Amino acid sequence: MTDFSKAEIKALVEEQIPPCVSMYMPIGRSEIQSLQGPILLRALIQQAEEQLQALGSDRDEIGSILQPVRDLVKNENFWNEPRQGLAVFCSASPDAFRTFSDNSEAIEFTETVNVGEYFHLKALLPLLTGDRSFYVLAISPNHAGLLRGTRDRIRPINVEGLPANIEEALGEEISAAELQGRPMNYSGGEQSGVYGGYDPSGYQKDRVLRYFRKVDDAVQKALAGKTAPLVIAGLTQWHAGYREANHYPYLAEQAIDKDPDTMTEKELHNAAWPIVAPFFQQEINDALDRYHHVAGTTPTLTTNKLADILQAAHFARIDTLFILEGQQQFGRYDPNSNKLETFTDQRPGSVDLIDEAATQTVLNGGVVYMLKHEEMPDHLSNVAALFRF
Repeated sequence: MTDFSKAEIKALVEEQIPPCVSMYMPIGRSEIQSLQGPILLRALIQQAEEQLQALGSDRDEIGSILQPVRDLVKNENFWNEPRQGLAVFCSASPDAFRTFSDNSEAIEFTETVNVGEYFHLKALLPLLTGDRSFYVLAISPNHAGLLRGTRDRIRPINVEGLPANIEEALGEEISAAELQGRPMNYSGGEQSGVYGGYDPSGYQKDRVLRYFRKVDDAVQKALAGKTAPLVIAGLTQWHAGYREANHYPYLAEQAIDKDPDTMTEKELHNAAWPIVAPFFQQEINDALDRYHHVAGTTPTLTTNKLADILQAAHFARIDTLFILEGQQQFGRYDPNSNKLETFTDQRPGSVDLIDEAATQTVLNGGVVYMLKHEEMPDHLSNVAALFRF
């Protein structure tokens, strides 16, 4: 399994020697997913075989492309790992095989098999740009956990090095009773005989702060390079201590004042979203305002025509791309001739053209927003773009 990143998109694009196979498989939170997963993946392999045959691939080519996926079906250790879903990519390039699990990100895969000239990456792109994602840190001395949320859902994520609680972070230390009778000062390795009054409240405060610093270290590494807001979820008594330890610059001023261990994921999402929603809405409003302003003053720098968007995406001209959620447009596009064919359904060799535009936009440094119908800058189109030049 590979961590998804912009570098991984570039690696996939470099290895997308057609025919390219993209599989998305929801598994769900089943306790028997170690049995369920291989069965579901076999069904997707069958669909991929049928699509490859329709493209004219022979048995040997099909076998070579899909062999890494067949091996994955038989990998017991892989299926013993918890995950909510799976994305699998393979192509005629032997180095293209990748798997991405969504157990560590708040995304939700829809069952899809796509065989075409390019990999189908749109389902993963929200992890990189314009996805309105945020984080919730559930924190107390008894528990620490990080969750990633979007507008619609929230899920816990695995964070390397994040201590589960204060005991795991600091281990067993000198008890309060022992410290009560120990000398405060040492000289030359020998006790000076000066005994002081032990302050258990001060000791505990220091211990909690050191624990929070270890939590912050892990969170900092997990969120390095991100700008998504982070919300504290915990009782009020822990808020100030964590803020003192925190170094993540996008920690929200408002917090969830409740023990997160008593809350469901839905309750955490419902509590966190009102805190972060204004941040995202302002970001989207700013992007839409820029689009409308430029459309009114320099209309040649905006468009809702898919052919123009595809050409601009390939040549790094798109600053911001707006996509209507859940939309697909199958077809073929040649960036050299700017020739576009669109189909009403998926055909052998066709690709999701909206996916292609979004992928190229992200690779070339643009921002992609997936919006609801009422949010789109042009309600008559499922795509719109603001050009750089």
